[in-house]
Amino acid sequence: MFTRKLGKILRGKATPLQIMMACILGAMIGFVPGFANGPGLMITLTLLLIILNANLGVALLIGALAKLANLLLMPVSFEVGRALLDGPTQGLFKAMINAPVLALFGFEHYATTGGMVLGLAFGIAAGLLINGTVRKFRKKMAGLEENSERYQRYTSRRWVRFLLFVFVGGRHGKLSYAEMLANKRGRPFRITGVVLAVLVVALLYVAVQFASEPIVTMAMQRGLERTNGATVDVQSANLRLGEGRLTVTGLAMADPKALDTDLFRAATIEADVAATDLLRKRLKLDRVVVSEASSGEARRTPGILVGPPDEPSDWDWGLNPGEKTIEEYIEQAKVWKERLAQARKWLEKVAGGEEEDIPDDETLAERLAREIAEKGYARVTASHLIEGAPTLHVGELIAEGVRASQLEGEVLDVRAHDLSTHPRLLPRPPHVKVVSRSGNLLFETGPDEAAPGSTGGPNAAPVPSKLALTLKGVSVDRIAGGLTVGGQPPMQGGTMDVMIDGMWASQGVGFLDLPMNVTLHDTTLTVPGAGSSAVTLFTLPIALRGPMDNPRILVDDQLLADALVKAGADRLAAQVQSEADRALEKAGKDLTDKLGEEAGKAVGDALKGLLPGGKKKGDG
Repeated sequence: MFTRKLGKILRGKATPLQIMMACILGAMIGFVPGFANGPGLMITLTLLLIILNANLGVALLIGALAKLANLLLMPVSFEVGRALLDGPTQGLFKAMINAPVLALFGFEHYATTGGMVLGLAFGIAAGLLINGTVRKFRKKMAGLEENSERYQRYTSRRWVRFLLFVFVGGRHGKLSYAEMLANKRGRPFRITGVVLAVLVVALLYVAVQFASEPIVTMAMQRGLERTNGATVDVQSANLRLGEGRLTVTGLAMADPKALDTDLFRAATIEADVAATDLLRKRLKLDRVVVSEASSGEARRTPGILVGPPDEPSDWDWGLNPGEKTIEEYIEQAKVWKERLAQARKWLEKVAGGEEEDIPDDETLAERLAREIAEKGYARVTASHLIEGAPTLHVGELIAEGVRASQLEGEVLDVRAHDLSTHPRLLPRPPHVKVVSRSGNLLFETGPDEAAPGSTGGPNAAPVPSKLALTLKGVSVDRIAGGLTVGGQPPMQGGTMDVMIDGMWASQGVGFLDLPMNVTLHDTTLTVPGAGSSAVTLFTLPIALRGPMDNPRILVDDQLLADALVKAGADRLAAQVQSEADRALEKAGKDLTDKLGEEAGKAVGDALKGLLPGGKKKGDG
């Protein structure tokens, strides 16, 4: 009952100091946006409320009012936090954000830091108001106790005392109002509170040591689901801080593009954890070993999508002369683009993490405005103040004997180094290498060791990143079933080798600007309008440009004709050469129409002379 709560404050023996402490602590707790925004701060303030002899009723009342005020004043909290984190006091808060233990207080959140200032002001104002009211009431009641016989006569009656107890509450102790008025400080500490605080800390320690498994399992499952975009099953995740060991069993990540299969599955994952980094809100896994891993296995229960799907890139690269889109070559282009979009997302997370989401030309004010619109005030952080080490750093990842249903009969060994959320803070850029034991597959992406500045680090220039991909002995019919040129498969029978060896484009990991060499063995080639021809060995370079999930593809007609001649398919080569000549003649005619006959002929001849093989036999 509200009247009893109010009566306990007015008639109780709480001193002005105890009321002020209750108001300040209650208000500061109320102005913390949420436990996740500052777990260390919430725990510390709560323990102080227990230990200090603050009036708990006052703290509860002011805390509830402060929480309502915080919801209304969130934009103000954010602006105050920005003045502190990006203003003259930035150095102090930067040191606190990156310090052990204090890193758990969430001061990198603008709304949390600003909320502490508003909470302090709110608590002081509330404390002054309540203490003034209590003082006036007690002063009035003290005068009545001493000077009013009518008051003394009525308060001595049992039914009056009973009604006061029911509606206002009883008085604490036998102190008179005059004695309560004279006692301004009281005992600052609560003995039972100290004992309770020690018990709470002990229970937390025991929980971390022996009962942390369900907490860690739930946190890991939720984090992986946000990253994966679909259901993630984790049988158990056991963190033993004393041993510095993390063990995960029964991991199964549903494929967002095929929810009835697992994108990745592992029986056990064991990792060495640097426990001291946890106090800085960092997770450093020195060595991660994955056992019995697989991909593409059927799930007993289909997964569920979590968050928005990965959309193929809509980057407008335009088309250069001769280039075609992936839709012009692949019938199931939509499926391929979705798969490659997912691969690009994972590669970008491995290589760039959170940093890559920020455009280079975006100012701090623009970034904050964008994140406020996307996340809300409470979740926006001063990420530029987090330094020294990445939020997540995997020193070495080893997964041997991985089996994938998409690569029947192949066994893969995966090794990766320096995977992190902030790669530029590490001495070395990330490196990933996947090798099949048969030697038919190699994928590698990482720093170009020969490039200057390849040591990485916070002050290093951007490091060029290489890309290498080799596939050998791939069945042509398995690939050609989804290809189409002129409405029919361009090749049948035999095997195919694919090799890519170059650098990612300047836009970063996931963007291509390099050659791909395709070699066919014992294959029948088909060119629309020219028929088919069997070739023993056929090699053709193809240029790829743009995002890997929506690339531009260029097959040079002249190079194709030369490769066909070399492979012994002269009739097909002649047809391709004829198509190239017609294209050049059309270009010359267009130029003649625009520039005039003489200029157009001159430019057309120059184009023929520049192209390899552009001159016909007999030309001088």
